Amino acid sequence: MRNIMIILKHNLKSLKNTWLFLIILIPIVMSFFVGKMTEYQKGLLDTRISIGVYSNDKSEFLDIILPKDEFKEIKMINSKNELEALVKDEELFVGVIIDSKDIYEDIKNNKENFIEVISNSNLKKEDQVLNILNNTTSKVNLLGQNKEETLSLIKEYEKEQYKFSSENSSLQDNIVYMTAFGLFTMVFLFIGGKGLNPLIKERESKIDKRIIVSNVSKVEYILGNVLGCFIVLMMQSIILLISLEIFNTDFNVSFTWMIILCFALTFVAIAIGLFVLSMAKTSTSYYAILSMVVTPFCLISGGFVPSEFMPENIQKVAMISPLTWINEGFKNILYGSSTEKIVLNILAAISISIVFIVIYLLIESRRKNKFI
Repeated sequence: MRNIMIILKHNLKSLKNTWLFLIILIPIVMSFFVGKMTEYQKGLLDTRISIGVYSNDKSEFLDIILPKDEFKEIKMINSKNELEALVKDEELFVGVIIDSKDIYEDIKNNKENFIEVISNSNLKKEDQVLNILNNTTSKVNLLGQNKEETLSLIKEYEKEQYKFSSENSSLQDNIVYMTAFGLFTMVFLFIGGKGLNPLIKERESKIDKRIIVSNVSKVEYILGNVLGCFIVLMMQSIILLISLEIFNTDFNVSFTWMIILCFALTFVAIAIGLFVLSMAKTSTSYYAILSMVVTPFCLISGGFVPSEFMPENIQKVAMISPLTWINEGFKNILYGSSTEKIVLNILAAISISIVFIVIYLLIESRRKNKFI
């Protein structure tokens, strides 16, 4: 154990101050920009408008025909004249005047012109409100034979509609997080490769043999370097999670699951680094092969483009990439999917990574320049 700790410290010292600074800075900067991008996206996607409303009937049916989630703000105005003045002075773009003592009865009886939409020549926003009113009043007219039945059926309808719309909105809301996580995994893998660099550098300069002479076994030597890399990567993962919590108030996911996923991602990064290490003979070739392995893995694994949009053959090839399962796990955590799905994603990523590690160990054991 003492020898492992010595090698671990040696591995951490090999990371110069510049690298340590980047390791800490990258997740913070990334989290900050993700927060800004999600804020911008929300503003871009939110096309709702604010309206003023005057109505004699303030029953539940007013909320049904003018649902609050369809508008940025609904201001209740005390008189028709006040509302008209506010629209004329452009303090409100659109106003809705409902001249009805019983909205439900007037809709069912097909009463004409009891709802009036006024605007300050902004026809686009006026049409937007008219479309909403046409949809909601048609709903009231078609559903139920009395007030109680109509209210009950509308509530059931809105539940089903919410399920459908929440699936679409969750994709829009989470696409920034998924893309940012895909970029982070790419950077993460390269930093993991940098963390394992002493293994190839010291093999290249024959320093590894001299280390072994000092009563350090081959297993202790490899394990010390791997643990050093593991600590650096987990530190970066934790910094990312804390930064996301600070800069993104809407990032409401299970912190426990994210720690477990980051543990699996760290394992994946080390496995890929060791796999590349088994094929490299020099530091130059190590970084070249690392780029050739990491870049395609990241591109086909669904981190930048959802796997569903890729050709079928690419999707099949992507199954051998542990990053595919990491990204799928992240997506399931974002969507609040079942524990079984998330566990299967993580186990798949770890299982494929174990295969990469076994390949490294087999190739390493056959090298001619074995440790004594």
